[in-house]
Amino acid sequence: MPKARKEEFRLRTMTDVKVFILFLLDHLRGDPVDETTLIRIIAENTDQIRTDYKEALTELTDAGHLYADTVDGETYYLISESGSTVAAELYSRLDPAFLERGLRYAHRFVSLARTGAEVFSSLDEDGGDFRLTLGARDDRGELFRLSLRFRTRIEAENTRKRFLASPDDVYRGILFATSGSMDFFHN
Repeated sequence: MPKARKEEFRLRTMTDVKVFILFLLDHLRGDPVDETTLIRIIAENTDQIRTDYKEALTELTDAGHLYADTVDGETYYLISESGSTVAAELYSRLDPAFLERGLRYAHRFVSLARTGAEVFSSLDEDGGDFRLTLGARDDRGELFRLSLRFRTRIEAENTRKRFLASPDDVYRGILFATSGSMDFFHN
């Protein structure tokens, strides 16, 4: 007897839609997202035709869970501290695989520079080799820290220069290397 196929997770209620919106914005680490892009991210992940996304955004804004600002006819959204708190309490309502897929797609829009994240690096001699540490942090804490060992100072310095010139590429590369998902490279 064939096994029943597991039903694809769906956003069934307005609360599910709101929690997913908060989840996405919370994980974009303070990066304002325009309404068009946000609705595209939601639609891409749900395979559902819904008309209540704008209603959910309005309700979340009215409740103080999102900040909204309109520039040149486009509305941008940013999660508030209360939105992060509420979202963290409600993430478990949604399917973990669904959240992971949504997050992979949303990370295409991650930009350390736009979030105000500070990048850092240090270079230390380590028993004849050179240890280069690269990372980024924002107001919520460390986003990543990576230490690499090099045989020569010049190799370490060249890597440091490439990182400081393009930290988003390094961050996306780390996300790719740890997840195996090419989604981090498409924008």
